[in-house]
Amino acid sequence: MDTTPPSRAPCALPLILDEYVMGNFVRNFILVLLSLTVLFLIFTFFELIGDIIKYRTPLVTVGEYLMNLIPFILYNVTPVCSLVAVLITFGTLNRTSELTAMKATGTSLYRMVTPVLLIATLISAALFAFDEFYLPDANRKQEALLSTIKGKPAQTFLRPDRKWMSGQSGGSTQPTRIFYYQFFGPDTNVFANLTVFEFEPGTFRLTRRIFATSTRWDENEHTWIFENGWQRSFGDDSVSDYQTFAHATFPEIRERPSYFKKEDRQSQQMSFTELRTYIHDLSQSGFDTMRLRVQLNRKLAYPLVTLVMALIAIPFSLQAGKRGSIAGMSAAVGLAIAYWVIAGITENLGNVNSLPAVLAAWSPDILFACAGGYLLLRTPT
Repeated sequence: MDTTPPSRAPCALPLILDEYVMGNFVRNFILVLLSLTVLFLIFTFFELIGDIIKYRTPLVTVGEYLMNLIPFILYNVTPVCSLVAVLITFGTLNRTSELTAMKATGTSLYRMVTPVLLIATLISAALFAFDEFYLPDANRKQEALLSTIKGKPAQTFLRPDRKWMSGQSGGSTQPTRIFYYQFFGPDTNVFANLTVFEFEPGTFRLTRRIFATSTRWDENEHTWIFENGWQRSFGDDSVSDYQTFAHATFPEIRERPSYFKKEDRQSQQMSFTELRTYIHDLSQSGFDTMRLRVQLNRKLAYPLVTLVMALIAIPFSLQAGKRGSIAGMSAAVGLAIAYWVIAGITENLGNVNSLPAVLAAWSPDILFACAGGYLLLRTPT
């Protein structure tokens, strides 16, 4: 007689547990994501009520703006949703003693959290793809609609690296101006490849065109300094005057730097590939692209925040049985806030060339991933 005990299916139980843990995490993640999105939309709507009434914006335009704002919201709240979903999932499993029952089957804690970390990794990859192929276009649309709602000057959003913007209204006797530029640095108040078109009021006939490879604001003189360019004046049917210059000022151009700075989110309106090409073009022209290079690296580092948040949340969610779920959740949320503070500090240090762009973007991810991994390894399995 064969006395060999029947073989066990070693993979069956872990697969069942995987599905159970992943199902709880995904449900909690979607619930938190929908809740935060709805709250964000409600607060945004009430924040815009004043502008909607002031400029008599049609509700159709407002609704279209909110719809195009949803992708931006999803992209920005996903890491927080990952954090809260992990806290809820493992906090609940710990409080109901289901984690203890799972450990009794011989399954280690690390094996239990693996499905959640895998899902968080997939979400991180999806965030990068989302930002590369869809989000920039949605950001351009919602930025254009927001400009309409807030009554801002007419401008283009289709190509953030080729910007058109109307000038201030000068009345019936002053020429109408349109600005066209490749880049504007809001910190340095410098334009790259700026062209100013002047039109005769009322007839919209081109009367003058000014071009400069670099244009900077002189705070002492309160005027723009145009460098390495030319100006061309037009008569009725032909060019009436053409002059080149190394340095020139045009006091009649009254638009100050603040006129061009309103909620400029240029890097968010480009994909990783577009932003990299844009930085390459500006670098060849000799412009400082440090801020943009920090944002380029952030496009790679930010999606991984979802995984980092999940890693940080796991050890704290397991403290529910010892100090209560509120204590564990409070500590994890506090740590998440610390992450955003440190990320803001390192990003600003990178913007002013105090840190290399790579370190400015990746330091928070590396630091908190190491902290989360250390805390997880110290958690009893």
